[in-house]
Amino acid sequence: MKKLTARSFLTKLKEYFWLTVAGILNAVTLYVFLNPAKLIAGGFSGLSSALTYILKLFVDSVTYDSLMSIVYFVLNIPLLICSVVFLRGDFTVKTVYATLVCSGVLAIFPYVKMPQFTESNTIGVIFAAVLIGFAMYIASEYNGSNGGTEVIARIVAKFRPEIDLSKVIMICNFAIAVAGSIIVIIVEGESGAIVLYSLCYVILGSAFMGMFKRGFNHPQKFMIVTSEYEQLTKDITTYFKRGCSCIDVRNDDPDKPERKIVAVVVQYRQRVHLKQLVKSRDPHAFVFVKDVYDVFSRPTFNRSYKTK
Repeated sequence: MKKLTARSFLTKLKEYFWLTVAGILNAVTLYVFLNPAKLIAGGFSGLSSALTYILKLFVDSVTYDSLMSIVYFVLNIPLLICSVVFLRGDFTVKTVYATLVCSGVLAIFPYVKMPQFTESNTIGVIFAAVLIGFAMYIASEYNGSNGGTEVIARIVAKFRPEIDLSKVIMICNFAIAVAGSIIVIIVEGESGAIVLYSLCYVILGSAFMGMFKRGFNHPQKFMIVTSEYEQLTKDITTYFKRGCSCIDVRNDDPDKPERKIVAVVVQYRQRVHLKQLVKSRDPHAFVFVKDVYDVFSRPTFNRSYKTK
């Protein structure tokens, strides 16, 4: 067992602070924006909403929001038990904690008269997607999750790492959002538009999570086919403080000068300057650019990409 130092204690405190924020944001998303509009989220949050509408037909003594907090936690119990059995470790503890925070805050909100947003479903979906995207990003950054399909993904990945889990999760979220919306349409007599609103929320939530994870200055990879590779590599090293690689290419025309591919990764804000540099050195260079979403490098390359 590792000795608990002041530094490690502060690190853990920081991690659980942000996990608390993630749990609260998840609860705010559900209580403030989705529940008043009767929209269905993806994952176990959406499943909890749909089941709560059914249970409300038989239980009148409890408000919808209070009942949903109970259903949300109860649904996550089997998953949390599976996480303890198959995953163990830090991820499980943090997931249990985040789930408890979300359930507790959902139960408290009705008693503290937390305001709910009902003016516009469109605005509500956008803000809810931003909040849930940020909540999922925080939880994943500190090796936790908000429960539900994220736990299933971790368990499946342990035994079947070759499966593309992002597609599986997206399909599950879509199915839950559509099925839950149909239940609301039948039980509550709502219009079919809530299906579209719910799907927009699922899509935007995933998109915003990816945006937060990549950062707003994500790197780009330049592949430059040029005959001025010697001078260009010197310029890149001097002006951009970046290492670059030269790759040999076959020249089928003996009358043309020797060319090589100069490969370099730069930050997004630097792409314009690199394009200008390439044009000034070799106007006939062939260049193609790709977005890069993961970099194993020194921590100062980009704040979003840490040394692993």
